[in-house]
Amino acid sequence: MLNKTILTIRSIVIAVGATAASSFVGVYGVFLGSTAIDMGWLQSTANALGNGGQLLWGRISDRIGARRPFLVIGSLILAFLWYFLGVVRTPIGLIVVYALVSFFAAMITVNWFSLIADETESNVRGRFLAIINNLSSVGTLVSLLVMTFFFSGHVNSDISIAFFAAAGSYLISALLMGRIKETRHSTKVVGSLLKTMKGLRKDRLFFNYLIAMNTQGFFWSMAWPMFPITMVLVMKFTLSQVAYLTVSNIGSTIVIQFILGRVTDKIQRPPLIFLNRILLSGIPLFYAFSRTFPAFVLLEVYSGLIGGIQNIVMNSYVLDIVPQKQRAEYLSIINGFNGIVYLVGALTGGYLLSYLMTGLPLYEALLYGYLIVFAGRFLSSLLFLRLKEPDVRGRAPLQLYALLFRLKPPGSPSGGTMRFR
Repeated sequence: MLNKTILTIRSIVIAVGATAASSFVGVYGVFLGSTAIDMGWLQSTANALGNGGQLLWGRISDRIGARRPFLVIGSLILAFLWYFLGVVRTPIGLIVVYALVSFFAAMITVNWFSLIADETESNVRGRFLAIINNLSSVGTLVSLLVMTFFFSGHVNSDISIAFFAAAGSYLISALLMGRIKETRHSTKVVGSLLKTMKGLRKDRLFFNYLIAMNTQGFFWSMAWPMFPITMVLVMKFTLSQVAYLTVSNIGSTIVIQFILGRVTDKIQRPPLIFLNRILLSGIPLFYAFSRTFPAFVLLEVYSGLIGGIQNIVMNSYVLDIVPQKQRAEYLSIINGFNGIVYLVGALTGGYLLSYLMTGLPLYEALLYGYLIVFAGRFLSSLLFLRLKEPDVRGRAPLQLYALLFRLKPPGSPSGGTMRFR
């Protein structure tokens, strides 16, 4: 089999298994009896290790110069962890195991995209990644719909279906990656990340973007522990209903990305980025005041549409404001800061909700929590007014790093879930 064929099949398999299963992690934590603080730790550790792990695994992989061993070993480890996740029955167990899943998923992510970079020419890489990304999204959507036919209404047995499917997808991944033929080429890691960070203030376009993203990122991640608690304890949604909500989100994202991807190179992006961040800040209000399942479906469609705009426009903008020869290094800085901010933000959201619940009923505590998050998101959106269109002759194409650098789902039922590769 050709390497590109193997890569495509493997991407779809993971989407059908692990990516679909990740939609249920947050709500499963609530079903297990997790407190608001537990949910804060679940979301924060997963995102911190997922982002920080990319820095570690990326440098190790570049030193060794081989991607296949990491992909095979990482797939086997993740197969075991996802299986173990399916038999976990305590909040602490879920936090620990999912943190490990996120850490080793970071190993997969950096080596997966590095392998694609090694195996595809630059002039066709963007098209190839767009194809497998769209196929993966459709695979996740179909998988979630199929799972609902097998759900019986018993959470423990239903969640095992999803998590065991994820384990099976990584076993298949290990077999497929074992058939990849790659040329080993070690890369000497040069330069100092610390030196680059010290000079960021001089790069005003990037520095303004970094400050705006991380300031809003704090309030962004504060809501993640609250989303699944609202789904399970307030709305009483089942796993099947959560699956339908995720399908609504993915479907609308696919549509808007297909449409907007054709016009993004013809528009000024900073005004659209600002409008996008304002619109995204309203999602906590939807969670605060929506009271029916159809209302939440509309919420997920709305979230998917503006989330798709976010992916296309902001990724395009980022590629143009980072130095071409330091693209990976600059994006690793963004991921690193995001990991820290998301860690603090999700923990703050969890502890804030826990504090509010000491004197208020759950519904009122969530209401005040969402209002605080909305205010923070809205006010921090004003920082995006400082963004300026870079003076470039041609827009950087949405290729490897644009698809590697993915922002967290804005309104996902499970909160800030990861994109598993």
